[in-house]
Amino acid sequence: MHLLLVEDDTELARQTLLWLREAGHTSTHCERGSMALRLLAQEAFDAVILDVGLPDMDGFTVVEQMRVRGFGIPVLFLTARDNVTDRVRGLKAGGDDYVTKPFAVEELLARLEALQRRAAGNAAAPAARHLGKWTLDPIHRRLVRADEKMELQPREWTLLEVLLANEGRTLTKKFLLEKVWDIQFDPGTNVVDAMICRLRRKIDTPGQPSYLQTVRGKGYVFTSVS
Repeated sequence: MHLLLVEDDTELARQTLLWLREAGHTSTHCERGSMALRLLAQEAFDAVILDVGLPDMDGFTVVEQMRVRGFGIPVLFLTARDNVTDRVRGLKAGGDDYVTKPFAVEELLARLEALQRRAAGNAAAPAARHLGKWTLDPIHRRLVRADEKMELQPREWTLLEVLLANEGRTLTKKFLLEKVWDIQFDPGTNVVDAMICRLRRKIDTPGQPSYLQTVRGKGYVFTSVS
């Protein structure tokens, strides 16, 4: 599994990463909830190991934000809070399992494996979608045509997913900054415009109308071309 560990205890994080590596897993570590949300938008993970007591926001808020943003991957809470109220709150927020500190590494690994089996049993294969000459491969996050493959950068794929999920709606730059870059303000750059241009170059067919239309003064709208 490729795991995201969100834990602000440096020594516990170091030891947990070591255990996960010895068990054959790969991991990325961060200490803040806001960074976890950014990493989820940039990289594909199989599960999240999430501490509740984080410096910037609690783990309950992090998982609520994950679900609102469409991240359906399993979440395992890892925390010193062991009362029933916190466990129920975590599960209601969108968590999938709960391990209390201190914990046995064998239990942590077993619960991760159980989450993986559950996810594999419940998840339907994402449907491929066609855009003119291209087929979107949602598993490998790339565009495919016959024997040709065009890789998309993680942020490009996330932007395309947001546009596809909101087909026909005009999306403001502010909305796209929040959904794709996790930026809650306008930084005064043309980062959205630049990435829209890059996507157009990759997915549009020369001589055909663009999938990504500019709505002057408002933003962008994605429209399928028949």
